[in-house]
Amino acid sequence: MLSDARELADDQQVEAEVCIVGAGPAGISIAREMIGNGARVVLLESGGRDPERHAQQLNRAQSVGYPIHRPHQSRVRAFGGTTRHWTRPGDETWAARPLDPIDFEVRPGIRHSGWPFGRGHLDPYYVQAQELCRLGPFDYDPGRWTDPRRTPPLPLLPDVVETTLFQHGTADFSGYYEELARAANVTLLLHATVVELATEKDPDCVDRVEVRREDGSRCSVRARLVVLAAGGIENPRLLLLSRRAHRHGLGNDHDLVGRFFAERMSARTGYIVPASPKLISRTGLYPVHEAAPGVRVQGALRVRDAVQREQQLLNCAFFLLPRPPSMTAEAVRSIATLVKARRRRPLSPGTAGHLRNIATGVGDLGIFARDRLRGSHGSGAVLALRAQGEQAPNPASRVMLGTRRDRFGLSVARVHWHPAASDRASIRATQETIDEALRRAGLGHVELMLGDEHPPTLVEGNFHHLGATRMHTDPAAGVVDADCRVHGVRNLYVTGSSVFPTYGCSNPTLTVVALALRLADHLKKQLAA
Repeated sequence: MLSDARELADDQQVEAEVCIVGAGPAGISIAREMIGNGARVVLLESGGRDPERHAQQLNRAQSVGYPIHRPHQSRVRAFGGTTRHWTRPGDETWAARPLDPIDFEVRPGIRHSGWPFGRGHLDPYYVQAQELCRLGPFDYDPGRWTDPRRTPPLPLLPDVVETTLFQHGTADFSGYYEELARAANVTLLLHATVVELATEKDPDCVDRVEVRREDGSRCSVRARLVVLAAGGIENPRLLLLSRRAHRHGLGNDHDLVGRFFAERMSARTGYIVPASPKLISRTGLYPVHEAAPGVRVQGALRVRDAVQREQQLLNCAFFLLPRPPSMTAEAVRSIATLVKARRRRPLSPGTAGHLRNIATGVGDLGIFARDRLRGSHGSGAVLALRAQGEQAPNPASRVMLGTRRDRFGLSVARVHWHPAASDRASIRATQETIDEALRRAGLGHVELMLGDEHPPTLVEGNFHHLGATRMHTDPAAGVVDADCRVHGVRNLYVTGSSVFPTYGCSNPTLTVVALALRLADHLKKQLAA
């Protein structure tokens, strides 16, 4: 059933068994699982059916740490959430891959690592999530999608480096709009911005979800169970804003809400120089390509779990991108860095050094421009390496409440992304292992590794906001328990990438949906009880 918060009476109260805050992939997945089970469900979305500028302004935030994408440009308030970014021109697919078994482990040398359960526990939900995300079969074995003649994996040291696989989808979650709008027991309430999870009668129970409309007027939802599915930044912000009976915010008795915020560490980290020009023609598995009707895949290089454990490395995948030699020039890297820095805050350090690279590399820029005009940008004699690496859990990296306020008078989020030097060092060490494997196989070598460049390469982030309401069985070490229930609050759950305790190198959406489906099963049991 479809409704609009702007049409409700002032101070109107909506009753439900389950209230879900946020109509992104997590919230939509849970709401779909509730269709037809008899429970009244309200799904609240701050935006409309499609992205609207007025709603997007509520995502504005402050950034005081390492430069990060501006939140109002990296998050979407609309039905489908940030998956609406997937279908923008020039960005028609999105990458999916489950987390690796090692990502769930407590790993020696990596503090605060580990989930309350192993990968096998999540596998049945991954299978369902794969279908819900409208991807191909849940099969990420490269052998399943490899053609030995056209797309063979690189023959590297099999016990050290492996070719792993990502699937690429083309559908976002806005396609589930009509299904939820028609559901008799689900009310999709648009233009409903949640501003507080109120605990009026009992400090350990959310008894009212307060909603504001665009004109500032109020309405509310009362529900037996409340699920916060508003995204990796907004989840901790809403907990911190809910201070009616909890001075420091809901679930924040141990000062953990907002801590351990992470992003995917993405950067161009060097180039493979082939030992033979034939190597380029042997890398057909590694660009995005159709491996079967309707199934797009992409290969990547990754150091195996056993080597990661032995060397205490963070997980990292490397994508191989054919490029002309002109792309390796430092002047080209510096121009690309300055262009990307314009969309991040705070401003990137090293601007003076990048300008020097550009001034001294005018000739290299001319060659690069010529290659672009000839259309040789996506082909050439080298393979650019692009890392998608894991950040170690870091309590100093966090989401807080800022000094600025939104139009409802509430503190905006203040994001301090704090990747550590050891995170870069892990990517560098992983890259060195791949370099050694290439040399021993006689295929080539890596040049201009991460750390060799001046100024340092800008780590970009991938719109993957992780970890700021982390999962742990111990209330002193996490915000939610293994069932995603907020410690100390009986009826409040959090879902999405913000509950990840450790992060892996995979894009998070498939795991977000798997966790949401798992939570939906738990909620059904709670309602039945």
